[in-house]
Amino acid sequence: MNTPFRNHIVAACTLACVLSLAVAPRSADAQPVSNSSLYYRLGGDSPANLALNPNMTAMKMGLNGAVKMNYSCGKFDIGLSWASLMNSLENLGATVTGAVQAGISALPLYILQRAHPGLYQLFQNFSVKADTLVAASLKSCEEMEQMILAGGNPYEDYVKMAKGEGWKAQANAEGNVTTAKTDMNKREFAQKRGVTWVYGSLAGGEGQPPIEPVKDITIAGFNATLNQPITASPTTDYSNGPHGIQRMVRAFRSAYQASQFTTEVLGDKAVNLNEDTPTTTSTAGGLGPKIEKELLELQPKLISAVQQPETVTLEKLNVISAPGMGITPQLMESIKRMPPDTQSMVIGRLSEELAIQRVVDKALIARNILITGLSLPEVQAASEATKDVQVKIDRLTQYIDDLLYEFRIRKEMSSATATAILEHQIDLDSAAASVPGAQFSDPHPIRNGRVAQ
Repeated sequence: MNTPFRNHIVAACTLACVLSLAVAPRSADAQPVSNSSLYYRLGGDSPANLALNPNMTAMKMGLNGAVKMNYSCGKFDIGLSWASLMNSLENLGATVTGAVQAGISALPLYILQRAHPGLYQLFQNFSVKADTLVAASLKSCEEMEQMILAGGNPYEDYVKMAKGEGWKAQANAEGNVTTAKTDMNKREFAQKRGVTWVYGSLAGGEGQPPIEPVKDITIAGFNATLNQPITASPTTDYSNGPHGIQRMVRAFRSAYQASQFTTEVLGDKAVNLNEDTPTTTSTAGGLGPKIEKELLELQPKLISAVQQPETVTLEKLNVISAPGMGITPQLMESIKRMPPDTQSMVIGRLSEELAIQRVVDKALIARNILITGLSLPEVQAASEATKDVQVKIDRLTQYIDDLLYEFRIRKEMSSATATAILEHQIDLDSAAASVPGAQFSDPHPIRNGRVAQ
């Protein structure tokens, strides 16, 4: 086998080993790295823990009928309750019951009072008892309703908003408070009508799109940041237009893509006020799955650049860089000259840091989008919804803080002790290499041009 061919085989095997080491899952076992000092100064080969489950997806869960949001005492028919009580006179006996019902149905009350004073008095007694029982039942119902609401119904605020708008609509339409109350309670007018939402249209009611606070406010905030109408299409791709150079568009090409990020990271809910349509919630995945996704996309590109024999172009370096953390040609050449094991460790560590940097940048942009969305007049009008989204913004801030805290604490804990041990060993080796006070003495020095015996 000739030498050039053999060299090509050796080089190919070496690169294959680097590739396998770089993409293999890391563990807490000792890492075979020739440059231990660099390994510990970096803080190991992983800057932070990634997703608990890289394949986690947001789940949508609904509420069963027992905990629907629009429970109300208005569901009870007062007339039906009173009639049922009045028709429960069978306890008096079949004969009396028949006489009472026949007499009442045949005569108006004022004639009944004159013709049958005793029967009229009996009717009045049962009427008072029926009123008392209905009032007591309603009081018990209202107390129960307050107890249910005190349990923290997460959607009751939206029902209040809908009822407030419903009362205004009914007052403008009729002005009859009795009819309005019947419509609001018994017919659930407010829940079916929905509530005026971010885009200026009704949502959450019968035949309407659900109220999705995080998704809707993200889309509105994205469009507002680009000085577009908040009702602009969420699927419009701005990356190829004049907005393509902006930081937000480089992170999210469209409002829909931004809403996907916020809902998958923070979770969301689809609120339907109408009891015939279930309300669902989607779970929050956090930033971990996003980092895993970025890592799977970025690491092969970094490995390919390291394996490239010629100088890597600036365009390719920009592709594998992250906002605020670029890969310079000097850094790339330094990685290429490293031993295979050290090179593998550095590629794994650097690719994770770049992935984290990208995700944190997207999270900060998403946070600003939500804050912008909250400031819109259309959102401020739906004041109850702003509470939910503000909680989500605080949670996103906490996600970012937790990630950066873990990054710092892992580096401090993994590097300080190990680096001190290595430096101590270097000092010992240096001390052993030199013998203080030692002086060489020649047993046969030269004297007068001759070697002394």
